[in-house]
Amino acid sequence: MEPEDRRIDPVDPGPERGPEPIDRTYERDRYVAEPVAPVTTASDTEVVSRFSPARRAFELVYLIFAVICVFILVRVVLKLLAANTAVAFTGFVYGVSGFFMAPFNGLLPTYGSGRTVLEGSAIAALLVYALVGYLLARLMSIFFQRDVTVAHTSRGRYRTY
Repeated sequence: MEPEDRRIDPVDPGPERGPEPIDRTYERDRYVAEPVAPVTTASDTEVVSRFSPARRAFELVYLIFAVICVFILVRVVLKLLAANTAVAFTGFVYGVSGFFMAPFNGLLPTYGSGRTVLEGSAIAALLVYALVGYLLARLMSIFFQRDVTVAHTSRGRYRTY
């Protein structure tokens, strides 16, 4: 088999042309196609806002239970790290979290190795308080959530929908 002879013809570039002129009719029509709406005066403006009256209430429930869970979590970490109980911060955390731990004392065993302690009841309390906080917030959301739309004109009139 003989290799096939390939012949490449040079492409004729044609006459030299400059850049094509820009057609500006499209740009001009695009910006002037719609008439501009007249500007309203300050007396015609209206502000519409929506809010839920119960929103702050269930945010407060989330906050309260989050603080409780943080205290219990810090208690677990301090016990695991064998924190010095003579330090004021450790005593404060144990005192505050001890109040919330009262219903769970003795529920699960406590594991210790040397000075480190893992309280099973503290972990159970953490889970229960997180679940109760979530459920209370959701129940409040279901029962009390409604959106209120308020329209306020600059003339001082309020309308609710």
